[in-house]
Amino acid sequence: MSKVVVLGAGVSGLTSALCLLENFGDRIANLSILSSEWPGDYHAHDFTSPWAGANWASFAKKHEVDQIRRDKISYLKFEQLAASEPESGVKPYKLKSCFLKKEGLPWYIEQKFVREIKMITEEELNYRNLDPNLYHGVEFLSFTVTPNVYNNYLLAKIRKLGGEVRRVPRLDVITDVVSVVGLVPDLVVNATGVNAGKLLREEEPKELQNVVPIKGQILQIFEDLPYQVMVETLPKELKGRPNQFLNIFPRAEGGCIVGGIFAKGDWSNTVDEDLSKSILKVCRNHVPELRSVTTYNSYVALRPGREGGVRIALSKYRLKNFPETLNVVHNYGIGGAGYQSSYGSAMELCGIVSEVFTNRNKPKCSKL
Repeated sequence: MSKVVVLGAGVSGLTSALCLLENFGDRIANLSILSSEWPGDYHAHDFTSPWAGANWASFAKKHEVDQIRRDKISYLKFEQLAASEPESGVKPYKLKSCFLKKEGLPWYIEQKFVREIKMITEEELNYRNLDPNLYHGVEFLSFTVTPNVYNNYLLAKIRKLGGEVRRVPRLDVITDVVSVVGLVPDLVVNATGVNAGKLLREEEPKELQNVVPIKGQILQIFEDLPYQVMVETLPKELKGRPNQFLNIFPRAEGGCIVGGIFAKGDWSNTVDEDLSKSILKVCRNHVPELRSVTTYNSYVALRPGREGGVRIALSKYRLKNFPETLNVVHNYGIGGAGYQSSYGSAMELCGIVSEVFTNRNKPKCSKL
């Protein structure tokens, strides 16, 4: 029986912990989640999960088959949760997504993977101030996740399965986990998001450069909308910021969040008031239904980016004062796709963990 420690209580860490307990309950003696931030905490802009847009609209390119697989698994899981467990905070919404024709259709439309697909008419594109000669749009069934509700739902399921939780100060380096828990765990899951590079700087210095923040800025409004809206590339006449786009996601409890921007490499936690004005300008331009809105909050947060994409892999680190090796399975660097690929990523992690558990239980052959 194995002792497992999960580092990080964002959506990646919680989903990984839950899937481990569901799939390896007979092999895990104890699973503990260690984190300095937990669902319900809003004090840290680099604790990404409570701030997320949290819908499903895969960013995967057509050649990124691994990411497509992760996103497919998560879409099907969200569909199941929305239908059978509404208390999870997952709610179905139609998504109206508009993008330049030259970019082609996304894989989930070409493969007809998502439900209730239909093309947006030229009349609606004109209504949304998008030139039908340049833009096309699709509508399909997506999902909105209310982050705090959903993560507490995951946490409740983890506790019911025997998982333990513990608030601790942030670790300085990955090997500090040994002194924190007082033993060498059989397995550590590294789901530390945008701080993973700092945590691995001694064992893998290159990860300090590979892991990068992608700052986002969001407005919360009281007004509701019965569907999601996304415009990936803004018309030039709007004079938006570089890497600015439009996302509008209604929440199950009412109101919407409106964004946003991908500001790669920006660690700051300050709200840009001029950007907020631009976000509202874009919102009013493309969604006349929201020409008059009341903003009750604005915030920034850091998506956990990584050069080369998400890292789901096994590492073995030597320990200075112990004969054992520290087995670490990573799940970090997903960028802005944390929720929409969460179950797929966790199941991929479980595949790696299965091999670790199997190899651990193999009898050692003695030399003749």
